[in-house]
Amino acid sequence: MMAPDTRSANRESVADLRERIQSKRREIATYVRTACRRRQLLVRITIFAGALATALTAAPALGGQPLADWLTTTFSLDSPSWQILCGIAAVCSLAATIATQLRKSDNDDHRVVEAQNAMAVLEELDVGLGSADLDLDDATTRYVECVRTTSFIAGTVDA
Repeated sequence: MMAPDTRSANRESVADLRERIQSKRREIATYVRTACRRRQLLVRITIFAGALATALTAAPALGGQPLADWLTTTFSLDSPSWQILCGIAAVCSLAATIATQLRKSDNDDHRVVEAQNAMAVLEELDVGLGSADLDLDDATTRYVECVRTTSFIAGTVDA
């Protein structure tokens, strides 16, 4: 049987760990929201810029010289319209390439999955500690592992 002081200290330790768990869950949830928004933005840029580059190069290719001459005359351009269209298409293609590479190089998809898995473990720890079904030492060890696996979040979330 535990002494009263030991039980009180144990309750405080459990409460402290639960507060840390809840704080970490909020931090991870913020990261997941931010990372998903960033990913969606980069995907949209990739799709839009790639489609626009295709449309800009397809217009003179399909319309030929008559379309190019008409655009040059209609917009009173100093340069042939096909050059301007191809220049804008090149910029769009570059934007699509950069957005794609940013999404891949930051490994966002993998990190979001890792963060979501950590959130599930943290919820399990919180429930287990709250119902006293989980030992404090085991919960602490598992919490530290979650912190370790989500270390990529440190400094990436605006508080």
